[in-house]
Amino acid sequence: MLLGVLAGILGALIAGFTIFSGINDGGNLIGTYLSTPATRPHWVLPLLAGSILLGPVLFGTAVSHTIAVEVVDFQKVPARVLAVALAAALTTLVVTWKLKVPTSTTLALAGGMLGAALAGGQAEWIHWSGILKIGLGLVGSVAIGFLMAFGLTLGVWRLLREFPPLGFMLGQLQYVTIVFQGVAYGANAQEKAIGLTALWFMLISGSHHYHVDWPALVIPWGLWLVGLWFGGLRIAKTVSGHVFRLRSADAVTTQTAAAVTVALAAIGGFPVSTTQTTDGALFGTGAALKPYHVRWGTVAKFFKVWSWTLPVSFAGGVVLMWGIDAIQRLIGAV
Repeated sequence: MLLGVLAGILGALIAGFTIFSGINDGGNLIGTYLSTPATRPHWVLPLLAGSILLGPVLFGTAVSHTIAVEVVDFQKVPARVLAVALAAALTTLVVTWKLKVPTSTTLALAGGMLGAALAGGQAEWIHWSGILKIGLGLVGSVAIGFLMAFGLTLGVWRLLREFPPLGFMLGQLQYVTIVFQGVAYGANAQEKAIGLTALWFMLISGSHHYHVDWPALVIPWGLWLVGLWFGGLRIAKTVSGHVFRLRSADAVTTQTAAAVTVALAAIGGFPVSTTQTTDGALFGTGAALKPYHVRWGTVAKFFKVWSWTLPVSFAGGVVLMWGIDAIQRLIGAV
């Protein structure tokens, strides 16, 4: 009975986390496409959705293993710790969504996991090397995305000065970058939800060995699309119009830089934030072209939100776990 209740709560939390990932990450993915005249939304969404589903099929599920086992080993840790971690992460994501700013679902999830595991007496199953892996991936993805977009943008505009007709062709290339970026996202950021869903199937089946079956690929994908449809456009407007107004060629360099960075991280099993990687590439494109036109106040706001995402989620995990433990002790005393 208690196991069934816990499975239901955990399933609802995983669904909520995945939907909010669609809102947050989906808004970032489509933001650069909606800001240029070369693409049409009725083509962007189907291409993006299909390519995301292909990501883990083509690149494997190494990132999902990092999330499920290499940060906190949820093959050993009680499921209630994962439920508390998700509750803390989801609360953090809701707050940032209300503020209309994108944040890192990876940082929110990692902070919640770490706080819940420490407060729940499961410190022995925390792998600090996994925490370091997440940190390196997140910092590196922003830096690499920025530098790659900066270099690509300068190179493309020098080429366009020599061959102006290439501008139209570059605009049409955005449909290719949509697919590339979607595949990269599916192979990396989407695998957070895949890993969590696989853990849920592990709980209800009574298994203690982590593995990913096809339902763990398809279910998160469907929930992610729900989030994109109902809330992602709100985030997209912030990303597309409040940092730097993109032309078609700028969008291609931004999207390509972000996709290459995320795909390389996926091969190494490094969970990265598509939000931060895309925004880092967007900052690089703006800095390469017209740094004085970049809305650096919005950029600073993004970095401020990123900096407190993990600590807030961590604190939420600690407080929630302490509260649950206190209630259990009270019930036991009665």
